Amino acid sequence: MLARVAVSVVSLLLCASVFAQDSPSAARVTPLVKVIRQIESGVVSLFIPGPNNQLAQGSGTIIHPDGFALTNDHVLPANEGFALLGAGLPNQQQPVRFRVIGRYPERDLAVIRLDGPGPFPTVAPARSHDLMNGESVVVAGNPGGRGLVFTSGIISAASVLGDAPNALVMTNYRIDYRPRFIQFDAASNGGNSGGPLINMDGHQIGIVSAKITQEQNVGFAIPIDTAYQLAHEIIGAELRSGQNTGISIQMPGAPAIVQQVEENSAAAEAGVQPGDLIVSLNGRPVRHVIDWELELTIALPRRQPLAIQLRRNDNLVSVTLQPQPLLPLPADNVDESHLTAGLHYELFHGQYSLLPDFAALTSVSQGTTPIVSLDSIKRDRNDYYAVAMTGFLKVDQDGLCRLVLTSDDGSRAFLNGNPVIDNDGNHPPYGVGRWLSLQKGLHPIRIEYFQGNGGAEVGLSLQKYGTPLQPVPAAMLMHVSAGKFD
Repeated sequence: MLARVAVSVVSLLLCASVFAQDSPSAARVTPLVKVIRQIESGVVSLFIPGPNNQLAQGSGTIIHPDGFALTNDHVLPANEGFALLGAGLPNQQQPVRFRVIGRYPERDLAVIRLDGPGPFPTVAPARSHDLMNGESVVVAGNPGGRGLVFTSGIISAASVLGDAPNALVMTNYRIDYRPRFIQFDAASNGGNSGGPLINMDGHQIGIVSAKITQEQNVGFAIPIDTAYQLAHEIIGAELRSGQNTGISIQMPGAPAIVQQVEENSAAAEAGVQPGDLIVSLNGRPVRHVIDWELELTIALPRRQPLAIQLRRNDNLVSVTLQPQPLLPLPADNVDESHLTAGLHYELFHGQYSLLPDFAALTSVSQGTTPIVSLDSIKRDRNDYYAVAMTGFLKVDQDGLCRLVLTSDDGSRAFLNGNPVIDNDGNHPPYGVGRWLSLQKGLHPIRIEYFQGNGGAEVGLSLQKYGTPLQPVPAAMLMHVSAGKFD
């Protein structure tokens, strides 16, 4: 009897030993391993068919259980492709189709949506406003198209300037509007673009976008806060659906806080107030402004009332609103026979670091420019001047279009008397875009620009929905024949 008990005890000990060998020891399950386990199912390897049987590759992060993922614009040469989910071996995975939902090429951001019923595993976005130099990070991506791979390192610089000269030169630019990036030293190679930069809480703090090949361990990520700030332009749920809630969200920042309620809108009728924090939409949580845009993308096509829960002070408030048709910006009632080709311009001399108050300036010359350009304006003056161009933009049909104002240095665009694009400040050639719903006809337009020193350019481009971005041609620009347009 004792012998049998002894044999049983030995057998149990042997079994326990075998099972212990199958499970990693606690020492091996480091904080880094825990973070990778937490995020790996929510990262996607992207493959996009291109011309000549080429296959572009990149990465992305699923940020919503309905399959919406955040990535770079430059990894998407087409609007459809295939994704592999998670870190399994490729021969054990089934490709999932995806399509592009929205892009913002000027900041290299895009959102895609995976096909399938979901729910999909996600990676939670954090904030990037409080990053620390030396903070440990993880990079997840699809280098070389081999599928999901992880590397680790630190934040080398929590905020670095994009497209900037050396640091000594930049001390002369106290007012600077260049994009900011996160620099990190974790290994990153072709195919990592679009993948997440992850902190040790397992949350996404950036979108891997570039590296310096001539230097070692120098990678760059777009801060996640940039995606929050541009969510409305990237996704544009209301514009694309043709419906209007009347709610404008406060920027910058992650929470979906109501900044403004349009008069006589659905939101105004429902009792939504500025300062309200949006908690949920149709019973689904709204954690941040990206969630708000994505939930609208899901809900608005149904043409049904929206059930919104708000936090107002310390109270929860529930409202129901029926979105209204989104009306295009109306064209001006102007007789085209009174107009002539091109825009009227005024040139002003002066040294500026931001756009000046043009009403307080006296022009040194005036004339006409066929397009939004400096070629026929600046003449022999290379530095320190400002320009105002005014006239009309001729739109040939109702619908969505995207205006992009590119400049070096600062610029601003007004349409129908309202500011629509702000690209102010001292910076290299850089574009800012905005989707608009415009009525067919003539729209008053004003372009303001200033040049500090160095490179100088300004240009206006237009993209109709579903077509490439093109410079606005002379045929679309007109001005009042008698003189400048006020």
